[in-house]
Amino acid sequence: MKRQGSGSRSSEGYLIRDKCSNCRRRKIKCDAERPRCGPCSRSKIFEDCEYPEDGPTKTQILEDQISIIEGRIQELETPKALKTTPLPNNPSGSGSRSLTLSSSFCRSLRSGPSGTPSEGVPWVELESLIQNFLLHASQFGFFLNVHRFSQSILNGNGPSPTPILLDVISLCAIHFSNSNWITYEPTYFARALSSAADALSGTHSQNTVLHSIQAAVLLSQYFAHNARFLEAKCRLGAAVSLALGSGLHRIRSLDSSSVRNSTGRTGSGRQLSPPRDVIEEAEHINALWTVLTLDSCWTIADGSPSNIPPDVRIDSPWPLDINSPDFHSQIMLLPDTSFGTVTAFLAGLPDSGSSVSALHAKAAILFEQASRLAARYRSDTLTAPMPRAHAGLNNYALNQFYISFNTVDTLIEAFKLNIPPTRLHPTREILVIQSLAQAATIQLHNPFVGEGDASRLRVLDAAHAIVGCLELMPVNEFVFMNPIMGTLLMATCQVFIAELTRLRRHRHRAFFGQASGEHSIMNAIDMVLAVMSVFAPRCQIMDSQLRAVQQLYQGV
Repeated sequence: MKRQGSGSRSSEGYLIRDKCSNCRRRKIKCDAERPRCGPCSRSKIFEDCEYPEDGPTKTQILEDQISIIEGRIQELETPKALKTTPLPNNPSGSGSRSLTLSSSFCRSLRSGPSGTPSEGVPWVELESLIQNFLLHASQFGFFLNVHRFSQSILNGNGPSPTPILLDVISLCAIHFSNSNWITYEPTYFARALSSAADALSGTHSQNTVLHSIQAAVLLSQYFAHNARFLEAKCRLGAAVSLALGSGLHRIRSLDSSSVRNSTGRTGSGRQLSPPRDVIEEAEHINALWTVLTLDSCWTIADGSPSNIPPDVRIDSPWPLDINSPDFHSQIMLLPDTSFGTVTAFLAGLPDSGSSVSALHAKAAILFEQASRLAARYRSDTLTAPMPRAHAGLNNYALNQFYISFNTVDTLIEAFKLNIPPTRLHPTREILVIQSLAQAATIQLHNPFVGEGDASRLRVLDAAHAIVGCLELMPVNEFVFMNPIMGTLLMATCQVFIAELTRLRRHRHRAFFGQASGEHSIMNAIDMVLAVMSVFAPRCQIMDSQLRAVQQLYQGV
């Protein structure tokens, strides 16, 4: 017998019939059937129903935890921010520029978090800082169309950016400006944190969810850039939760039960508006892959588990180069339907993901796969050497590990062949892609470098390949670099330092002078350190990693 919806008598004496959370939000009748009510079954969208008496949903619990952490961060940071005395505001001359800030943007800048008047960077100056930041914003996870976003700020064309995104963009623009306006950073930092706490409350605009994801990504990268890893991790987790909760992983999905045409609903009823055109759809697609790429990189960098549940299937097509001149030709390559995008890639199946953004996502996926596979081997074997001893692996598990190892190794090498040559494309994006791919080889083979020359030489070749890319890059012209490069360059140096240690140990045993191989290794180390030194003065994470490598190098 089916369970009937339970009811309870209110203080007024009439019967209140329970509704599931989905029907309650949609304000429709609910028959309260378990596990899925009639309206939700017919919609083919919602999963098993959730009822108030069952307690809070997983998403609500996660959001509560995020709110607590955000509140604690704001509590710690705001007092320091309030001590900063801003420079005098000078709005004169704001009308002398052909492009002026839109009225909605100006209104948002006139008031602080509470809506009261506050001092800040003059609008005409902030406009210039934002435009300069947008030139480098892709290095920090900016996935929106830059031209359209600029027009919405400057001229008010299209939907206005949400307050949280405006505040975070302003914070980043000031932080990366290297100008006297940097004294305002604490003020804008406090404003951004306050906006983040209220980003998804109240009335929603068309872009509320998407811009909240973008703001969380930028805040995460801001914190990572400043070596504040706990806060970076918190913001990245929030971005992942929003992206998956709003269904961005099911764009153009072949699975009819989860098709939402870029429209999703989070566990708390927040809805992502359908895209108005191909540019907005590309922004939705790129939002997902930006979040997944950052998660693949930074969870490996700090050794934490992925924020992506293992049972989540990514159906959305590969990302596009949304700011590229050939964007519209890339749109033509989007499949009508898509299914198991990451699964198919890891199975070695061909796909149409050939954009630079897609290559970046694929490189990050391989970097994560290689790192987690190597970590699993270390954990299972309790660092026992291979193949002489396998303390924690039985024969079946060892055989499965070898299969996975060879599969990932083959995928990495095949992927490297598809990366545009550095000599013809000396860009920051290609450098990051090449470095991630080579670092994947380093991570995969690192557990076995002491067991023979095969893995040791593979690791060395990969490290030398990264140095080769650096030599072809105009690094002094880059100004800013993706913060993950600090981790990748540090790993590269560690390979060379380990090899230098091995060579010197061998030389001491053989009683002969310094070999030419040592000179080559030392030159490679010096090259990587020189590149890190370019970005270290303006990137705290790069600076801390540079000092760690220098200390390690001095100890050889």
